[in-house]
Amino acid sequence: MKKNKKHLTREQKYQIDALLQAKKSQKEIADIIGKDKSVISRELSRNSHKQGYSACFAQEYADLRKERFRGKRKFTQALKDQVIKKLTEEQWSPVQIAGKAKREGLPMVSHERIYQFIRQDKAQGGILYKHLRHRLNLSSTKAQFYRQFPIGYSSPSSLSTSEF
Repeated sequence: MKKNKKHLTREQKYQIDALLQAKKSQKEIADIIGKDKSVISRELSRNSHKQGYSACFAQEYADLRKERFRGKRKFTQALKDQVIKKLTEEQWSPVQIAGKAKREGLPMVSHERIYQFIRQDKAQGGILYKHLRHRLNLSSTKAQFYRQFPIGYSSPSSLSTSEF
């Protein structure tokens, strides 16, 4: 049986609910529905509550998640201007900027995206990074390079000749 990689439909959720009440195992349910057993396990762990699994509640939860994460947030020029103002005039950190916007329900990108913006600005000769409270950390690729050779690194040959 072909197992597709699409989301569970409303009908499949009701089918899972009925099969659970019929005391079928997760593997049997997966075979009947045509999904992998990990999909069934994830669905049950994500959408079960104290009384067990309910297809109605599972669909409501899925709809809420879908609504909450609808669409990609664009880092528009208006958002960039807002970030620059908060960084330079009010000395806010990217975490504070993103967190305050989230609490107030305003559109905003993540703090990680704000850090990317600051790095891009620095690479183009900008000074936004100087308004950060802490030094701008290295990008992950540069950090991985420096972690390979820590400060004070000694070669294995020098270790074998030294006395303890």
